[in-house]
Amino acid sequence: MIMEIKHVDNNLPLPPEKMPKCWNEEERISALFSPFRSKSVNSQDWISKYKFWQNLIYEWLKYTRKSSFSISDLNNAFKRKGCTPLCLITVVEELLRNNEIILETEFLKEPCESWTAWSIDILVKKPLTWSFLKVKSYVVNNEINKETRYINLQIIKEFGDILFSILEKRKDNILISFSELTKCYRSEIDQNISDNTVMLILMWLRREKKIVLKSNENENELLIKIAAHSSDGVTEIEEGLYKLIKQENELIKEIEFMEKEKINIINEAKSYLIKGLRQVAKTYLRKKKELEKTIENRIQTLDNIQSLITSIQNSHTNNAVLSAYKTGSHVLKKLNESGLSESNVKNIMDDLAEAIEDQKDVQVMLSESLINDDSNADLEEELAELMKFDENIFPPVPNAELSFNVDELQKELQNLNVEENITNESSQLPNNHNKKVINITK
Repeated sequence: MIMEIKHVDNNLPLPPEKMPKCWNEEERISALFSPFRSKSVNSQDWISKYKFWQNLIYEWLKYTRKSSFSISDLNNAFKRKGCTPLCLITVVEELLRNNEIILETEFLKEPCESWTAWSIDILVKKPLTWSFLKVKSYVVNNEINKETRYINLQIIKEFGDILFSILEKRKDNILISFSELTKCYRSEIDQNISDNTVMLILMWLRREKKIVLKSNENENELLIKIAAHSSDGVTEIEEGLYKLIKQENELIKEIEFMEKEKINIINEAKSYLIKGLRQVAKTYLRKKKELEKTIENRIQTLDNIQSLITSIQNSHTNNAVLSAYKTGSHVLKKLNESGLSESNVKNIMDDLAEAIEDQKDVQVMLSESLINDDSNADLEEELAELMKFDENIFPPVPNAELSFNVDELQKELQNLNVEENITNESSQLPNNHNKKVINITK
């Protein structure tokens, strides 16, 4: 979404809805505009006043899309009814003490590379741009220099996150120019952001080691690349690929323009033909044919450039794969050097089989009885003698006599009882009774 700065009342630094409610309260605003009293007198009031200006300065920088400022800028922005705040020097000193802001000269001291010369050539010529060119110290005649510029670290970080998100969307192109990046920022985020602010944001990202910067001296252009690691840099291959892609885009635009021109020529030829000016129409047709030849040449050139781009990109992928192969080969060689070879593996397997057999023999030996066999033999002989002794006392009963039927035994016992009765009473019984008894017996 594009963010636009709305019209602001000349008497207000921010739109009315963003201004603090006390801005129109004369008594309160007079106290806020006055110099700070000693913090020891009323520390709560001192802190409250500092917080008011801290938040207001932040909101003003964020709204105006500025990352750097001076006390002079603040005085002009927050002037009210012809009066400027008399407390801003103390506010800036406190912000500096709390590391919420940093001197722009210190910010620019971060080690730079070849793009320093580029930034000077490009931005120095613009009025009121880089403060380090003015070579002014922080303190002049024991007073704070109101023209000294500062960087608000919170604002620069927030802007940096936004700009880095744009870079991540276009990281497939590897490199992007300063002008193209600024154009993208203005079209997608904020059309009012200045080149100076974008440059400061890039320097912040550079300090955070998120991007790499390199100047393209031939085209007087700054190239930006997302840093994969802290020691990353722009290679010649990447720079060459950037130039090819740039040339590809320019050719596409040129072909599109010529195609539109071709349509215009055809329309002109038709219009003259309608008017009956056939010869004039023919001249336009000849112009059309010449333009078509030019278009064909441009298309052929475009095909060649696109083939080169594809080859370079494939080569880059092939190099990555080859590098992976080399790493794998190196690791395998190291493993082989450590003893991993066919002969060593075979010897180890044979030794392992032999060790397993030896272990089996050990297990068999460990499972044998610890009692002497001779003592077992003596015990067996003694048991046999005991068995003989038992047989003499209690003769063994044959198995045949032991196998009998219970029913048969009962019948035998019954027969024995009947016979005894007959023997004892046979003399007393009549003859007919004796016959009956005999029948029963049978």
